[in-house]
Amino acid sequence: MLPALKMLMRLLKSPWKQAKRMKKARPTIRRSDSKSGARHTPQRTCAACRKSLDQGFLVRYVLSPQGNIVVDYRKKLPGRGVYTCLDFACLEMAVKKGQLARALRTGGTFSADALWRELCGQIRSRAFSLLGMARKAGQIVSGTQQVLCELQAGRDIALLVLAEDLSPAMAAKVQNAANRNAVPCFVFSAKDQIGHLLGKSERGVVAFRSGPLAGAIREELERLKKFAGEFNG
Repeated sequence: MLPALKMLMRLLKSPWKQAKRMKKARPTIRRSDSKSGARHTPQRTCAACRKSLDQGFLVRYVLSPQGNIVVDYRKKLPGRGVYTCLDFACLEMAVKKGQLARALRTGGTFSADALWRELCGQIRSRAFSLLGMARKAGQIVSGTQQVLCELQAGRDIALLVLAEDLSPAMAAKVQNAANRNAVPCFVFSAKDQIGHLLGKSERGVVAFRSGPLAGAIREELERLKKFAGEFNG
């Protein structure tokens, strides 16, 4: 009787053991693209043109505690948000048709021009922040002569930032050297502001070495250049 009882117990336990092994072997499912393995990026809809895009290609707006619509460029502010494309025409349409106000449940009147200037100001702040991060990471070379030496030596430079008040003759000299090395140039801020951020005297030219920080600040400066052109155009 005893051997038969043991055999019966084994038969009863075996399905449970098999199910337990299958549970352990089951793969973990993540929110990603099954083909590429890329992480899922949330999409939002533009309040004006109704296009659905990744969050990174849209601007978020929220209502401040004072009841004003404000730009949330970094998408970190709490509360209900509404989005438009990174395009002045979409923002202007959303304001004129009252789509921003309705989405944020406010009855105030708002200026598309003021919101666009606020957006450009936040992009400038982001660019300054990235410039400071690049300085701390040792990823920049500053000063006109130092940068020219780097270019002449064929160093790995991703982009140049030229101050808005750099003399035309010096700006042309630096741009010619950059063109020979296929290095893009961006005009941004003033010499005293750049120098202050770098903890130095005035700086008219800054070179960024290749890397993620250079890519990030290039994206912000390209946006700033495009947005300023749209607003002034």
